[in-house]
This record gives sequence, C-alpha cells and structure tokens, in this order.
Amino acid sequence: MKIQASHCKRCSRTIVPPRDICPYCGTAAGEMAREKVGSRGTILSHTTLQQPPEGFTPPLTMALVELDKGAVVLCLAASNDDSGPEIGDSVDIATDSANLFRFRLLH
Repeated sequence: MKIQASHCKRCSRTIVPPRDICPYCGTAAGEMAREKVGSRGTILSHTTLQQPPEGFTPPLTMALVELDKGAVVLCLAASNDDSGPEIGDSVDIATDSANLFRFRLLH
C-alpha cells in the first residue's frame, strides 16, 4: 500500500496527510508537491491510553511511526497485541473503515 503525502521543496520535509502549504515554512515555500510513501515504518514513540476519547475502547495503543522520506504519522494499533509495541519495532500501516491509520507489528 502507498500512502498519500506531500513534499516541501523548501525544507524537504515529507508530510502525511498531504497538505497544500508546508506547516513548517508556510506560504513562502509555495505549493507542496504530491507524492506517495511506503506503508512500512519504524516506531519512534508509543503510548497506551486507559481512558481514551469518546468513541474508542480502552486500552487504546497509539504510536508515532516514521515512514519513507522521514514522514511521521500518528497511528492506532490494529489490535491489542499482548506484547505491545516497542521503540524501533518495524510496522506496516493501513487505513481502517473510518480512514484512520492503523499499525500492525511485523515479527
């Protein structure tokens, strides 16, 4: 699966989800270029919420995942794996029926 992203020509950052204006450089950078990044990445940080926002069932595990080209995306766990994620774990990302990013640990 490929994930839609945008790339800033000024600061060279890749942003997910795609945007028209770079959140770091603003309008001075001009329009961002559209591109796609791969769905495999590495966990940079994670947490488990015991009291998640309304509409989510506890425990809710979330992780910051770094994808190709330095893009970072906040993802929810695809399932409540007893082992849980660790920093540096390899994951694959997909979107669920609500268009939320979900990660799955690659063993």
